Amino acid sequence: MVEPAPADVAHAAVDALLRVVAQSADDLRAFHDVISKARLSPLPPFPRATVLLTERIVERLTKVDTELEEVLLGLGIERPRRESASPKQ
Repeated sequence: MVEPAPADVAHAAVDALLRVVAQSADDLRAFHDVISKARLSPLPPFPRATVLLTERIVERLTKVDTELEEVLLGLGIERPRRESASPKQ
């Protein structure tokens, strides 16, 4: 069996990452839209466990953001500058 060329492996990895990032972006946008609309109505009591879960999600998304930057650097691509450091609402 012939081993795939390193470039083929790299392209396959990037393609897989692009598919996952695209789906995640769609999922995160949908979640954002639902939560944004929910904020317009009175919120029920916010359990402490939910607060902790939201903090963990923020930490994980921050880590993913950092790791995606590392992928860009590994590919020799400079990350586009952001307009604002704060999340959009």
